[in-house]
Amino acid sequence: MRNLPALAQQLRGALGTQQGAPALLAALAGGQTQQARHSSELAIRGLDALKSGPGGRSSVSGVTATIFGCSGFLARYVANALGNSGSQLVLPYRCDDTDVQHLRVMGDLGQVVMLPDFSIRDDDAVRRALSRSNVVINCVGAAQETWNYKFEEVHIEWPARLARLVKEAGGVERMIHLSALGAEPDAPSRRLRTKAAGEAVVRDELGPLATIFKPAVMTGTEDKFFNAIASLAKRTPFFPLIDGGRTRMQPVWVRDVAAAIMNSLKTYDSLGQTYYLAGPDVMTVAEQVAFVFATIREKNTSLPMPAAAASLMARSWDWLGANTPLRGPTMFSSDYIAELQGDYTLPPGVLGFEHLDVKPHKVTEGLPIEYLRFYRSGGYDFGSLADEQPVGGPGFSHPGSARGPSS
Repeated sequence: MRNLPALAQQLRGALGTQQGAPALLAALAGGQTQQARHSSELAIRGLDALKSGPGGRSSVSGVTATIFGCSGFLARYVANALGNSGSQLVLPYRCDDTDVQHLRVMGDLGQVVMLPDFSIRDDDAVRRALSRSNVVINCVGAAQETWNYKFEEVHIEWPARLARLVKEAGGVERMIHLSALGAEPDAPSRRLRTKAAGEAVVRDELGPLATIFKPAVMTGTEDKFFNAIASLAKRTPFFPLIDGGRTRMQPVWVRDVAAAIMNSLKTYDSLGQTYYLAGPDVMTVAEQVAFVFATIREKNTSLPMPAAAASLMARSWDWLGANTPLRGPTMFSSDYIAELQGDYTLPPGVLGFEHLDVKPHKVTEGLPIEYLRFYRSGGYDFGSLADEQPVGGPGFSHPGSARGPSS
């Protein structure tokens, strides 16, 4: 309980930074009108005739946004931001109803339209989902292949189909397409190569109508990165570091990515642009693993493993995923192991957070890592190992080194 005031202060700062609006911080401090967060600022043509209310969740913004891949990690944050601005949400999904029930309350009453039994292979279902929307957001993606969906279908064929049907619909003003940092034609993994091909087909079909985002690996409460490391750390006797964990990355907080997407919808300057989104810290995989072990207060049991040996061991997992509904850990698939042969940091001279008025948070302290602390065996405040030695490289340090054992 003693940490609640500090956490509340961090939350106020985080929300202000995400919105990129000094007026929001002023409103929190002095009760002023929070105009900067309202969807009336969204750069969508023809909204003035449709808007109603002062702005905010219980108003009508005039935006109807279809979010494909709504059950995924990033999409829930984008849906929440749009819902809070008075936008209507159209959410197609193919999973169980319980997997998307949290989305039903992300907009005002009657403003969230759920479309069950959706398939990216069904043109008529896609047309129905697009029929009344002026904004389309594609968050569909695959971290590993399954026996039902291959990378080529998810990352190339689906974006091509969606772009064609968006163009055919005629009423869509803007499309947001999510790719990944490192998605290039010569990337070491098929996942990233197919992501790059998907970008190309969207750009060729829609031109300036599309805005493409290429975020680095994202972290947050529901992530499959830090959570995966922490889970394996608690369940296995050692954590394998492929080629010693030398791959360099710039992990980014998911809420910052969602804020960047929202801010891109507030300006016509983002039309036709590609944004590269990464956090402020560059860390190797080994440093990130050490950070997670230190945060959850467990002894670091990571051991280097040659990529060739890891690839050999991954073949059984690959076969299982290709031939049965079962899947192994994403971090130990052959394609992910191949992906670790590259580095994933911001290239020079690209558009990024600063062009969308968002200051990214460090993913190694404060709110972005609150969820990791609940992996501590002895509880949130103590844990099974109180090792407060700083970990990682230049640019970050373990919060416990500054705030003591209860950090």
